[in-house]
Amino acid sequence: MWTVLGLVIPAPAGAEAPPGASDIASRQFTTPQGGSLSLSLDEAVARALENNVDIAVERFNPELSQQDVLGALGYYDPFLFANLSRTSTDTKASNAFAGGDVVNTKRNVWNFGLGIPIQTGADFSLNFNNNKSDSNNQFTSFNPTYNSSLSLGVTQPLLKNFRIDGPRRQLRLAKKSREISDVQFRQSIVNTVAVVKGYYYELLYAIDNLAAAQKNLQLAKKLLDENEIRVKVGTMAPLDVVTAQSEVASREEGVIVAENALAESEDNLKRVIFPENDPLMWRTRITPTDRPSAEPMPVDVEAAVQNALANRTDMVAARKNLERADISLEYARNQLKPQLDLVANYGGAGLGGTQLIREPPFGGPVVDTIPGGYGDAVSEVFGFDFPTWTIGVNLSYAIPNRSAKASAASARLGKDQTLVAFRRLELQVAAEVRTAARGVESGFKRVASTQAARRLAAERLDAEEKKFAAGMTTNFLVTQAQRDLAQAEVNDLRAIADYRKSVINFQRVQEAGVGGSGAVAVLSSGGSSAQGGQALRSGAAAGSTQNSQF
Repeated sequence: MWTVLGLVIPAPAGAEAPPGASDIASRQFTTPQGGSLSLSLDEAVARALENNVDIAVERFNPELSQQDVLGALGYYDPFLFANLSRTSTDTKASNAFAGGDVVNTKRNVWNFGLGIPIQTGADFSLNFNNNKSDSNNQFTSFNPTYNSSLSLGVTQPLLKNFRIDGPRRQLRLAKKSREISDVQFRQSIVNTVAVVKGYYYELLYAIDNLAAAQKNLQLAKKLLDENEIRVKVGTMAPLDVVTAQSEVASREEGVIVAENALAESEDNLKRVIFPENDPLMWRTRITPTDRPSAEPMPVDVEAAVQNALANRTDMVAARKNLERADISLEYARNQLKPQLDLVANYGGAGLGGTQLIREPPFGGPVVDTIPGGYGDAVSEVFGFDFPTWTIGVNLSYAIPNRSAKASAASARLGKDQTLVAFRRLELQVAAEVRTAARGVESGFKRVASTQAARRLAAERLDAEEKKFAAGMTTNFLVTQAQRDLAQAEVNDLRAIADYRKSVINFQRVQEAGVGGSGAVAVLSSGGSSAQGGQALRSGAAAGSTQNSQF
């Protein structure tokens, strides 16, 4: 059973469906017709498994690989063959025994046979040959003459092509390719699930980031209103109002950027969970219903590395590529051996037709006939009245056999190269798992740090606002405290989103290598939704410049 990140993954085409599949994963989802769509994390994953176009494309590969297997098996299909012909030949006499001045011979042929390649490298054949001859030759004893023969033959290699030959090599390679295709399809599913979860968490961040930007804007507007009142009563210079207005404008920009980031995050999620381009689908608003908390996750690095080395899709595929290299090397070494084939045949022949009695016997006129026909020939054939058998060996060997030696050397080098690449992949996988594990650990520490910074920034702002109300601080310090709190909130949201994605990435790197779904880019820290935080930082920098001038 393929279980990926907590959801049951459907098996690829041609494989049995795993028992106990999730009810969510088996639902039939349709494209929403505009409006709002409430979506849990599990439902987002299930929609992607059913509708994602990348998975739909990859789903064809196992089926295509299966056709290659069937094509390789087709070599061993029994085949029938036949030869039907009619020939007329006139031969001018060149000696006294030619049988006439001009000898005419008419010949009809109807041959049938059955060939069966066997998966031991042997070839079995059954031949039933027939012909009828009519001739005016004065020396013929039968006219017409029916000849029939039945033969059974087998050729079995004893050295070269005994354990493996070209067709068996091709079949074994095709089966390995089919297995690799299944693994790659599973890898595509694992990465798609990771991408969907990453986009879901990015959407949650974008929503919270927009809320933080709006809250930050409201704080700036509140301070502006208070400053305007103080200017009216004469307790504050008008320049402070201009500074507060500038701060409001900067934070409005942050809201605009956060809104754009939210729309982009929504579109990213829609693209991976909906099956086709539909204007109504693009207008649908997605409302995430899950709010996973940033709970600590125990990380066993060594166990995770061993799990990845044993079960990760690219490691499994690499082992199967090693097996493919072994098959090619085994075939190449086998081709170095001499060709020694055991050959055996057994059969019978028959002759029938109208027998001519001549007087004198050799070349004389026909004085009587003994009726006969095709049935006499067939009866002798299947009665094995005139059996024939052969048993022997055929031997051949190329000297100095340079072509086979070169092929064997190339296969050995290919195997060594594949083995080195496998060792390199082991190091890469171990490093990726260790990096992902550190990402989880540092991500949780980062969440704790940003949450503490957020609390302290909130306490500082509260203190500055109270001091400002008592006339004990400046407009600049209150504004700076507001910006610091806004940035702390963004940092906290970013840290939580990144921690969630680091957990997903830690699970992914144990199950699959990077495919074409962009899992690493989506699960990396930051992402496009960080634009809201960048806007806050740029606004803060602009405000700091103005206030420092003040």
